[in-house]
Amino acid sequence: MASKKPKKLNRRERRDTLDPVRVSIVIPAFNEAHYLPDTLRAAHEARAALGQAGWGSEIVVCDNNSTDATASVAKANGAQVVFEPFNQIAASRNAAGRAAKGEWLVFVDADTRVSPMLFREMMRAMARDDCLGGGCPVVFDSGPWLARQTVILWNTAGRILRWAAGSFLFCRASAFHELGGFSQDWFAAEEVEYCIRLNRLGRLLAKRMIILNEPVISSGRKVRALFSRQNLLHGLEAIATFGEALKNRDNCAYWYNPER
Repeated sequence: MASKKPKKLNRRERRDTLDPVRVSIVIPAFNEAHYLPDTLRAAHEARAALGQAGWGSEIVVCDNNSTDATASVAKANGAQVVFEPFNQIAASRNAAGRAAKGEWLVFVDADTRVSPMLFREMMRAMARDDCLGGGCPVVFDSGPWLARQTVILWNTAGRILRWAAGSFLFCRASAFHELGGFSQDWFAAEEVEYCIRLNRLGRLLAKRMIILNEPVISSGRKVRALFSRQNLLHGLEAIATFGEALKNRDNCAYWYNPER
């Protein structure tokens, strides 16, 4: 008697065979209607690598009190949307992180594109017992040549210190909740302060941050803005005050400009 061929599953049935949500892609967004379609398209393509391994996933966008079509664009592109009225990057990350269901949280900036190759490397790191979280190098897609080269310094420092850029940072959800998320004392560089605490927690748990090799591609608007005279002065003030200046919203005006 001939054996029956296995039933071919339709898309919904394949989705139902995945693990419960294992990875949540978390995207803070303030007036990001222009960049979100490309960011979410790339995120969906990268999620395919998770699905192929049977890992369930979701995308959660936090609309951080936007005045443009951020929320509707996110919904139209297949994301779950939560709202955070307090206009601050850390608060936005925290609101989306608390709403996420995954065992792992992957924080991605709204102007940043991930890839399937990056997610495959990330999955290998997540499968390790000693992994608490991690990040990856950042490459800017445009901007002045000299400004773009400075990111090499950040990527090198991040690998040595095991700091992840806010453009791409992943961690166990249990660690996020234990640490209380990102500190809302900071209006910028909140990811650095968070990584310092993650590394400290990792030493207690015999786990560590892993910096991957595959990069993310982020918008060059960051380097164009940060190399303006005003923002360079704010940057020098932040260095001189060991970061304390970044607790003043006025020193981080670029990040909160609705027309940036």
